[in-house]
Amino acid sequence: MARYIRSLIKLYEMTDPIRGAESEEDKLERARRAIELWWYLYGELLLWAQSQIAGYEFGRANPEIMEKLSKVFDREITVDSHILEYIGLGFSWNRVNYDDPVMEKMDELMEKYDAGLDDPATRFLIRELLMSRSANSSFWRFDLQFALYALNLGHVEDIVRPAPVRRQGNPVQLLQWKVQALQHVYFHVGKGMKKYRALQLVGDTLGQSTETLRSWEKCISGDDDLAMKLGAAKIAGELEADLDKHSIKEMIELYGAEYHRSTTDLEYACFALKSIRSTPLEKVREGLRSGRRARKSGT
Repeated sequence: MARYIRSLIKLYEMTDPIRGAESEEDKLERARRAIELWWYLYGELLLWAQSQIAGYEFGRANPEIMEKLSKVFDREITVDSHILEYIGLGFSWNRVNYDDPVMEKMDELMEKYDAGLDDPATRFLIRELLMSRSANSSFWRFDLQFALYALNLGHVEDIVRPAPVRRQGNPVQLLQWKVQALQHVYFHVGKGMKKYRALQLVGDTLGQSTETLRSWEKCISGDDDLAMKLGAAKIAGELEADLDKHSIKEMIELYGAEYHRSTTDLEYACFALKSIRSTPLEKVREGLRSGRRARKSGT
């Protein structure tokens, strides 16, 4: 935990307005990095608490399974029982102790009962995890807590209501495929092709006009994360041979690196290269068709 705390203090000091204009350099990315580190620290300090509450919410949603577990472990399971923490730990990707016989037994039982957290229970869990009277973060937590509670009563608050925009099929799936298509465009540009030609090449294969692809690009440009994926595809085209030949560490030494959400642009380029190679335009075309046919989600 010490290294996370040291890094958080360092980031705090590096971005302190009292230092003037120099502390504004990369402040957004450093803020993102600080939030990411906080969740790692949360994972070290509070996984046990999250797991106890997750187990409790699971128990509330599955009383029949809790009765079976009580018989298996030959004890009454209360809201304070360690068994709830073991249940909650099962939902975490990482294990605290891989040799714990109780955890192994719990894994077997949960698999046997095919048990998990349903949506209402998950919403109750998140609401509990947001619980605090701290005023500094209340402006977003309180609204989200209330909205999650309201959803379980069948009411949709504005904060979780879908934006009133017209969408075809599954908008999330379609957006992902559009990004994949544009990554192919930027990859060709990175390899030296003129952009208008790359748009034509990709558009012809997909059965889309260049104007359509440009409209996709315009929509995506307002999203930092999606724009980074396009930029990464261009870098992948520029440095394809080196990315195949060198490790990321070696690439950073050769070219330097910028960061986005604590990941280097070269790492993003490596991800983009793998994605482009594993997702040819024919697969993107089928994905777009599937996304348009998909049932809409949301309320």
